[in-house]
Amino acid sequence: MANQIISQTQLAGDASCKVLYNKVNDKVELEIGGTSIRLEASQFFVMHEMLRKAVARLVMQTDLTKV
Repeated sequence: MANQIISQTQLAGDASCKVLYNKVNDKVELEIGGTSIRLEASQFFVMHEMLRKAVARLVMQTDLTKV
């Protein structure tokens, strides 16, 4: 079974960002430009929580609110 695109967006500078899921292997692949990170789905959930907390801190500590 091929990877299924779960989400995708275009970042500044024409870099694409995709989240792909392989159900057979229960793996998530995060592609940002030419860089790819493969994680077990459970590790991806942990990374998501870490990034969510980091975004909340940035919002509180900087003038960043929306991009």
